[in-house]
Amino acid sequence: MKTSMPRVLLLSSVPLAAPWNGADKNLAQILVHADQQSHYLVQTSANEPWPADRVTTLRQAQVSAMPTPAQKRRVFNLILRHAQSVDLVHIVASLNRPTRWSGALLRMLRLASNRPIIHTAPSLGDLPLTQHHLFGDTTVVVSAHSYGQLQQHGAPGIVRVYPPLDLQRMRPAGNVAALSAQLRLGPRAVLYPAHYGMHSGIAQIIQAFARLPARLDDAVLVLACRAHRHQNPDEEERRVWALAAEAGITERLRVVRHVDDMPGLISATALTALVPDRLASKMDLPMVILEALALERPVVISERPPISEALFGGGLSVSYGAIDQLAAALTTLLDDPALRMQLAQQGRAEMLKLCDPAQLAASYQQIYYDVLTTPGRQVRGMQLP
Repeated sequence: MKTSMPRVLLLSSVPLAAPWNGADKNLAQILVHADQQSHYLVQTSANEPWPADRVTTLRQAQVSAMPTPAQKRRVFNLILRHAQSVDLVHIVASLNRPTRWSGALLRMLRLASNRPIIHTAPSLGDLPLTQHHLFGDTTVVVSAHSYGQLQQHGAPGIVRVYPPLDLQRMRPAGNVAALSAQLRLGPRAVLYPAHYGMHSGIAQIIQAFARLPARLDDAVLVLACRAHRHQNPDEEERRVWALAAEAGITERLRVVRHVDDMPGLISATALTALVPDRLASKMDLPMVILEALALERPVVISERPPISEALFGGGLSVSYGAIDQLAAALTTLLDDPALRMQLAQQGRAEMLKLCDPAQLAASYQQIYYDVLTTPGRQVRGMQLP
């Protein structure tokens, strides 16, 4: 490995600052804290704490929680302004809605900066992928599915790593029993955390709940739903309640709009389910599924890649749209607390082994070394087993 500490300009689609509500900045933040062999320049808020001995902060008085055109322009300006003072540029940005112009601009910036660019994409999104979206000398993804997609498009130096999980953030902030009582959850609640939309699997989980056997009539469905920017959350919630009324489960449905303590909500339920047709803005291996496994809660997820890779042996997978199959999986787990615990412990052990921040840091140290010492600046493709 290179003995000198590489200087890395690390930028995400939004500043690295609270709220930590996105896969991109979560991965970037955990990497900076875990990697003690590199010096980072990061865009952050005025008060966010960072290790001063190996992090130079580019602070903003106000930060946006979601990417905006102004924020994207600010990222481009930061690359031009600081690229000459670093060894390489590392951009952590999912391609949820990739555009031709943004990829072209980043390729021009690579030429202008004369520095290697590493692009980490926790999600490749649902839109068709083209060469216009591939701007890095090295592209890093978190799933075997995305690795294969990039191979098909001829992306250089593809690397697959597992997403890191910060166990310190996985602890419930409040009283779990009090939260359970407040929401009237009971012992067999199912959490479904999703964005609203026809591809989210919300309609399917509601229909499956209606088909649970009568002995599980105390089971509660908890929808923790977020709206996309183009959606009206009031209208989306009304649609959900209409679906529940049609299915006859309104008394067993809880809709939670704002979740300040997701670890607490996960811990207050018996299991977490997520069976979408598309992941939309979620990471390839959705963080909420990893969090559920870390908190020893089993999961029910879709068999469709890449989300199917998030199972880690910690639950059951079902075909998208197979309502009876989903109802059977829920019944199996809700009926058997011992099986829930067995699967959850198995999934937690496997997930913690693969999603260790120290392992992520070691992977990026190797990536940085390779891209800085390899002729042509393209690292060899790597995929973890």
